[in-house]
Amino acid sequence: MSVLEVLGYVASGAVFATFWVRTMVPLRVLGICSNLLFFGYGLSGGLTPIIILHGCLFPLNMLRLFEALKLRRRIQQMARADFSVASLLPFMTEKRFRAGDHLFRINDEARDIYYLESGKVLVEELGIELGAGEMVGEIAMFSPDRRRTQSVRCLEDCTFLQISEAKILELYAENPEFGLYLIKMIVARLLANMEKKQAEVSTG
Repeated sequence: MSVLEVLGYVASGAVFATFWVRTMVPLRVLGICSNLLFFGYGLSGGLTPIIILHGCLFPLNMLRLFEALKLRRRIQQMARADFSVASLLPFMTEKRFRAGDHLFRINDEARDIYYLESGKVLVEELGIELGAGEMVGEIAMFSPDRRRTQSVRCLEDCTFLQISEAKILELYAENPEFGLYLIKMIVARLLANMEKKQAEVSTG
């Protein structure tokens, strides 16, 4: 077996290996390796079509690798960063409630998420007060039955900004920052609820 044949088999093996990897960065690295191997194979054998093909694919794979690494760094940065609700304001509608009004009650259908712009509310079942700057009603949007898990009552005159389910899902799909923000917020809220329950049990 000649060196040229060995080079061809190794290059083909690199292409075959790309079908086994499931993440983008290793895929692009293997693609670049196969491009270099096939380019060398084409040069050694005088195979112009292979030289042209892999000469064009090499910079394309390099570009996609750069984009994948850039996206990975962006996601890592987003995981540590806070999301600004200001970017959601153009998609939200203002709603006003008086002190004593319920924003929603337990088992109501969940169709919207609210941002408390001003005022103070009480999560009745948990006895937790929330103030301005808090998102309200986000957990129920992702529950299996899409029902409110708590009742929320206004302790003061409140102004909310409301965003619909359809827009939430659209932003979740298009805006990674918003998706990570929702996940972190829901986890933080669940942990806070668990801590409150545990404190009640220990003092009871």
